[in-house]
Amino acid sequence: MLERLNFEMEEQALAAAVVVRGRQVFFACWHGEALAGGPSWRPLENGRRFLRRLERVHLSQWKKSYRAESPEDAVSPWQLSLSDGGVRRVIKGNAYPENWAAFVDVMNELPGLALPKVNQVEVLQLLYEGALAPVPGNVYAPRQSGGTLVEKLVVNRGKHILILTRHKQGFGTERHAFDSVRNVPLLLKRVDASLSALSALPEQPGGRFSERDGERLELRLMRRTGEERQLIFGVRSTWPECLRALLREITVLTYDVKSELLQNTPQAPSAATPTVPAAQHQVEKEDGEEAR
Repeated sequence: MLERLNFEMEEQALAAAVVVRGRQVFFACWHGEALAGGPSWRPLENGRRFLRRLERVHLSQWKKSYRAESPEDAVSPWQLSLSDGGVRRVIKGNAYPENWAAFVDVMNELPGLALPKVNQVEVLQLLYEGALAPVPGNVYAPRQSGGTLVEKLVVNRGKHILILTRHKQGFGTERHAFDSVRNVPLLLKRVDASLSALSALPEQPGGRFSERDGERLELRLMRRTGEERQLIFGVRSTWPECLRALLREITVLTYDVKSELLQNTPQAPSAATPTVPAAQHQVEKEDGEEAR
């Protein structure tokens, strides 16, 4: 159980401390150097609730050091020290852990502390609708002509879970869940550039799917500030590269799961480097050999 927490951030010379004594929680916040006589401790109202929320941040899984990959990515240096069961652990860096925003929300419950919030994507939802291929001779198929396939993929940072639901009309529903404190925030971090590019696209009104449409994809982004974005896409050939990159990264995490949404999302071909069909390439090669 947590005995003491000390947090320091060079920005604004900000510092905070939390100490647990019995069933009571005390805290202190200050700017600059602490007073010579030590921090001025105050009891924290709803202190047990604070500890429960802090426990869900999973500080025990944080690395000892977080270093920015480049000077442009560096943030104000910070340090966190924890005393738990007589063991002291120090964590510091100039980059943030994947679930830093959750830590900020908990720490900002301390009166007098106002850490800058991170406006990151908390929930990503993808709803894909497409045609279900006919399965002649399958006794479980209610319609020999096919039907509708609906796939819903949800990534939730706070619950550190990814859920993929596939509903095949007339056949039934299958679900896959990936619960990982490490990998779900890491996934959202790796696709941050794609999510930012998607957020910059104009929002589009939704509409109901019909089999004549071929494919329809609805994407929803929910940020920590409460901001939401909704985008609608048609057939796969019209999907922007930022969306394709997002799906490819999700495929890496869900590598052995069958999904029409995640399959067949190669990088969009560049206009400067047109692709040559394999058959045409073989003909050109044979012509070259005959010329020699």
